Amino acid sequence: MKIDFAFNTKYGTFSDALNFEDDQPLPSDVEIEAMKAQRLANWISHVTAPQPNYVLDADGNIVFDADGNALIQG
Repeated sequence: MKIDFAFNTKYGTFSDALNFEDDQPLPSDVEIEAMKAQRLANWISHVTAPQPNYVLDADGNIVFDADGNALIQG
């Protein structure tokens, strides 16, 4: 079963879905609402997080270390 949902926020519309196996008992309405709220909170946290200040080379490309991790200033 798939439960589509969307929230309109000051950051735009967040749309997602909860998917459950057909033979899986569905959570209660309260649990489903909590799952939706948690997904919304995670999305808002992501879109409002400060962006890292990456180290750039002379061409404006992100510089990576030997392990493939982007270098961050400060």
